Amino acid sequence: MELEFRWQKSGFISLTTLFFLSIFNTLATGQVVRSGYTSKTLGFFPMFVAQKHGFYEREGLKVQLIQMGGSAVHQRALIAGEIHFAHINPDGVILYNEKGGNLKVIAGVDNAAPYVLVGGKAYKTVADLKGSKLGATSLVGGVATFIIEYLKAKGLQYPRDYSIVVMPGGTPARVAALEAGVIAAVPLTIPDSDIAVDRGFHRLGDIVEVLPKYQFTCVIVDSVWAERNRSAVVKFLKAHIRSLTWIHDHPAEAADYYAREMRMKDPYARKGIDYYTKNGVFPRDGSPSLEGLRVNIEVQAKLGFLTTQPLPSPEKYVDLSYLREAQRELGM
Repeated sequence: MELEFRWQKSGFISLTTLFFLSIFNTLATGQVVRSGYTSKTLGFFPMFVAQKHGFYEREGLKVQLIQMGGSAVHQRALIAGEIHFAHINPDGVILYNEKGGNLKVIAGVDNAAPYVLVGGKAYKTVADLKGSKLGATSLVGGVATFIIEYLKAKGLQYPRDYSIVVMPGGTPARVAALEAGVIAAVPLTIPDSDIAVDRGFHRLGDIVEVLPKYQFTCVIVDSVWAERNRSAVVKFLKAHIRSLTWIHDHPAEAADYYAREMRMKDPYARKGIDYYTKNGVFPRDGSPSLEGLRVNIEVQAKLGFLTTQPLPSPEKYVDLSYLREAQRELGM
């Protein structure tokens, strides 16, 4: 709907009218929601695809993508209402809900942990890590879980044999710390791990060797806000599904866009896209892996962070009603 405002006598549009017209157009274009991400890496790529291809706008949403620290920061921002959608690891959500919280997993983003433990140039084997510091986004869940579980399988115990330091800022900050020798090793996603290895760092092992099934990143919401804004949540997930489907159906175009957006060489970008699509890391229909989420629960219990007995089922932390509605509206 286009509105034209004129002063009958002067024949021009006043600045005040332009101001109010601007506000009207902003409101008319859709509801504004805020979605958090840690860094511009492949794991968060679907959000940028949805924005670039207008999938959010098609649903009548204006989505602000906000970069912030790790999962713990996202979770606090979500609880405080500073963001509406958090794309984070669910481990912290599990522990928070056991203390009375009510955050919910509503969709999957990365249904596996495509990480490689990369060592600094002085650390060529896992055994070399004994007595060193390793980098992670938090001390509980996510990357910290990868480190603890992988090294435990290789004979190193936490915190006896090494320490973990929290490093906000995403992959670029952790790679810089690795380069400077501040940390000895850090898990990096594919294809960032390949880039690091080609720069002279050392590939110490694949996380999927130890955690073949693991729900790494989900779309998380505050259940109270989500139910009050159900229509917006469903629209957001429709755009999310369209983005995932597009990546699966157009891998070459996706790789080209990813390479340009991340200023990455094409071979690395294409390898990353192929890995995430062919191995089901990106779920085509947006569904999270309940089997993987069960592993998250078991690992948190094994590490002593989750003490609830018997162990809760994954369904306790999930609300798939929004996703199912989005899928139905898309004809799935």
